[in-house]
Amino acid sequence: MRVNVACRNATSPRSLMPEIDIHHPHSLGKSACRSAVDAIARGLSVRFGLAEMKWNGDTIAFAGHGVEGSLTVADGDAHVRVQLNPLLGLLRPVIEAEIRRQLRENLG
Repeated sequence: MRVNVACRNATSPRSLMPEIDIHHPHSLGKSACRSAVDAIARGLSVRFGLAEMKWNGDTIAFAGHGVEGSLTVADGDAHVRVQLNPLLGLLRPVIEAEIRRQLRENLG
């Protein structure tokens, strides 16, 4: 029993969640990139049921049932981080492919 408790304490539930981490280069200015990212976020919101989206500076944070993450806009780079619950983790390749497609189509 002590071993199980120690193992449970050694790793947080969050560290067991599947993660998507993408850096996507772009040649848009920061303002144009931010507008494109806003469109991407709205599209992904509809597709994946994201209930919460909020800009804080150059980062839009989002969350929905079983998913949370952020997309940060910088000069020349857009950085997406997404954590999925274990069930959605099974769909990680599909979700990651859709995010990459949206980035390609909207940011070049």
